[in-house]
Amino acid sequence: MKSIVALGLAALLASANANAFDVPRKLGRFAGDVVDALAAQAVPATGTLEVGFSPKGGAESLVVKVIDSSRTDLKVMAYSFTSARVTSALLRALKRGVAVSIVADEKHNLGDGASPKAKAAFAALAEAGAQVRVIDAFAIHHDKVLISEGRHVQLGSFNYSEAAASRNSENVLVNWDNPALAKVYASHFARNWALAKPFRSPF
Repeated sequence: MKSIVALGLAALLASANANAFDVPRKLGRFAGDVVDALAAQAVPATGTLEVGFSPKGGAESLVVKVIDSSRTDLKVMAYSFTSARVTSALLRALKRGVAVSIVADEKHNLGDGASPKAKAAFAALAEAGAQVRVIDAFAIHHDKVLISEGRHVQLGSFNYSEAAASRNSENVLVNWDNPALAKVYASHFARNWALAKPFRSPF
């Protein structure tokens, strides 16, 4: 691994296009790639898989199914967050007493040009008792993940947005009853949660 790192660093430093500002940024990216490669984990294949697609292929309904099945704990990682159905399902979960924690991309949901629906959704969820945080530590926080009960994991390209449900080609995969997978994703959630900051309602 040291030789690979050395070769990578040498290539970056020798680049004719590298300059004093470019090198640190590129080195940071390369180091991150190495860490990611070392951190990859094998997880046992177990449980049941369920898939949905959009538009009109059950993707959003499957996301809602995961939320509606939660009874104690639900962790949410999101990029875009404008889906009224997903927000309503999370509000129902909160009413049932589910502990809901959300980490979402700050710039996309709260920055200039962001849909007011995202701000309204976060405000309603926070008011109902959800722990909502926003993150700007990355170029984009592109995760779309639900971790339910420490056992079930929803993955895929599907943003929690109206466009994902009605206009885009998207996919949703749920691995039901795989605690080992849920544990790995919970660690990823915890890392991003620590880098995020509490959402402050503008209303």
